[in-house]
Order: sequence, then C-alpha cells, then structure tokens
Amino acid sequence: MRARFAWFLLVTLLAASWAGAQSEAPDAIFRRGNENAARSRWDDAIVEYGKLAGSGVHAPSLYWNWAQAASASGRKGEALWALLRARDLTPTDASMVREAERLRSELGLDPSEVSQGVLGDLRLLARRFRLDALAILALVLSLAALLGKKPRTALSLWSLLIGVLLAAPSFLGTWREPRGVVVHKDAPLLDVARPDAVALASLREGEVVPLLGEEGDYVRIQDASGARGFAHKNDVRKVGAK
Repeated sequence: MRARFAWFLLVTLLAASWAGAQSEAPDAIFRRGNENAARSRWDDAIVEYGKLAGSGVHAPSLYWNWAQAASASGRKGEALWALLRARDLTPTDASMVREAERLRSELGLDPSEVSQGVLGDLRLLARRFRLDALAILALVLSLAALLGKKPRTALSLWSLLIGVLLAAPSFLGTWREPRGVVVHKDAPLLDVARPDAVALASLREGEVVPLLGEEGDYVRIQDASGARGFAHKNDVRKVGAK
C-alpha cells in the first residue's frame, strides 16, 4: 500500500511539474503581444492579448494596448469595446475617456448609442468622481457631529442625507442592465438563434446594446432603434469588468 501511494504521489508531482512548465507567465505573453504590435502585426498582438483575458487577467494596460492594436488594424468596434473595458477598470483615467470619445466620433455614433443605460452611466460617473469616498466622508462627519461633546443634530442629519445621496449612484448601479458592444461591421441582427436565421437588419459597429438573454452561441439584444433579435456572441462582446 505504501509503495502504491509513493508511486501515486510521484506521478502526481511529475504531472503538476509538467503542467507548470507548459503554462506561460502572463508577463511573457503580454510582452510578446506588445512586440507583435511594435512590428505592426496587429492580429498576432490581439491573439496574445486575448490569451491573457481568457486566462483571467483583467488590467487597464491590457485593454488599452488591445484597443490600440484593434484600432490600428481597422477594427474600430473591437477597439471601442476594449477601451470601455479599460475605462470600467480605471474610470478616473481621463485618457481612456478621450480615446473612447474619439473612437465614438470616428464610428459616427451618437453618445446615446454608447450609453450603458441610466444606472450604468450613473455608476460610472460616481466612480469617475469618487463619489463613494465623498459619501464615506459625509457619513463620518455625520457621526462626528452627533457623537461630539456638543451634538449638532441638524448638521448630523444633513451630512447623513448628503452621504446617502452621494452613495446612491454606486449602490443603484449594481442593478444595471448588462450591455455588450458590437465589435464587427455589419454584424447581422437575426430573427432566431440559429445558423440558418434570417438577418433582420445590420447592427452598427461600436454600438452598445442591452443583453436581454442568451441561447447557445447567441445573445438576445435590442438595438438603438428598438428592434429586438439575436446576434452571435462573436459579434457582441460584453462590456464591464464584472
């Protein structure tokens, strides 16, 4: 029994060692992607960035570089998707906002067509201006005014109210509707979730659409005109880090 256990342990350790040797460090993949981009091998660069994202790496620099490579290769919708992912991770970075606006303008999209909905936009605005931190300060001031040597009830109540109002966008934003970005030009809006489906219309590249549900390899969406249908998951990618 001990001999069998020893052999089992040895085989397990060897398998784990082999698997570890086969897996490549994320920084090596990222560096290779950047090297491909430096040589204008945009598609190869995007493949490497996709490997990182698929392995669970979500960093602003990853999506920023992905956006630059996609934009340079003419894939504007994919570039806008990557920028929106990066902006969600670092909402206070003004360069992300400027670059997303530039791409929106190049794609000829109205601001409403790249909106993440009322709750989503409120949440993003709250994170961009750090309203959550201001809310905490207001609540601390409320407690300090109430528990001080000379309690100031009115000041405490007003600070509490301000804190609640400042925290509301972030709190309500947790119920935001999931959204996706149309990453390919002339992606079809289908009547049913099947390969032989009829195309009802063509979606606008870069448009942000609500994700209403999933059926296999398809997502049910609604475009800016209000038309509902299905799109292949390769044509619409979810936006938002969570």
